[in-house]
Amino acid sequence: MKILLQLLLISLLSIQPLMAWGNTGHRIVGKVAETYLTGNAKTQIKKILGHHDLSRVSNWADEIKSDPNWKHAWDWHFCTIPDNENYISGKYTGDAIEKMNDFIATLKNKKSSKEEKQIALKFMIHLVGDLHQPLHVGRKNDKGGNDIKIKWFGEETNLHSIWDTKLIQHQNLSYTEYTDYLLLDIDYSDIRKWQGHSTMDYIRESKALRTQCYDFSGNSLKWEYFYKNKDLLELRLVQGGIRLSGELNRIFK
Repeated sequence: MKILLQLLLISLLSIQPLMAWGNTGHRIVGKVAETYLTGNAKTQIKKILGHHDLSRVSNWADEIKSDPNWKHAWDWHFCTIPDNENYISGKYTGDAIEKMNDFIATLKNKKSSKEEKQIALKFMIHLVGDLHQPLHVGRKNDKGGNDIKIKWFGEETNLHSIWDTKLIQHQNLSYTEYTDYLLLDIDYSDIRKWQGHSTMDYIRESKALRTQCYDFSGNSLKWEYFYKNKDLLELRLVQGGIRLSGELNRIFK
């Protein structure tokens, strides 16, 4: 029994890095979205997901990356738009825009099976969050900041990871605590406006906003970078959640 417990502990410790922020940021987006769903949308979503809410399934699309059967879906989480270009389907790596359209069509199609709708909904919840992270609308030359090696408070990492995980982890809040905190500052005049935006609207925003992500000197980032980018980070989390609610409210009228 002691050996089994030791093995279990080792197993849990080995997977812990895979379950770090990625989860918190996407759960925040899902939790914010739940706040602004219509009654009909909530009813239809429950028919598809059962007792699982948006925040709980928001990381499923990352979790299945370890399944060889989903290897083909790696490029669904981002798109690539060089600085001086507009989006052209199929020109560069990243199929997030096309897949978003496919998932919306699947959810609207009355002939889609429950399993097809479950997959489409789980992916959609995740991708709306991804595409609000500015570096998921990447430049051509550095893989969305993954190739830019940085020290974050002395820890070796990369620019993409700072935006995916480190900025949120630095707050040391659970996803429910962070969501409650963010909801306090929402300007309700923005909700209707943001809910009406399309996928291309927030992709164009991320492309424009990513310039701020690269605005630093040297290769060691600390408090100055955190304070400079905290407001942008939190804006994108809130916008992601509210726009996800808008997308789902339109699908499940």
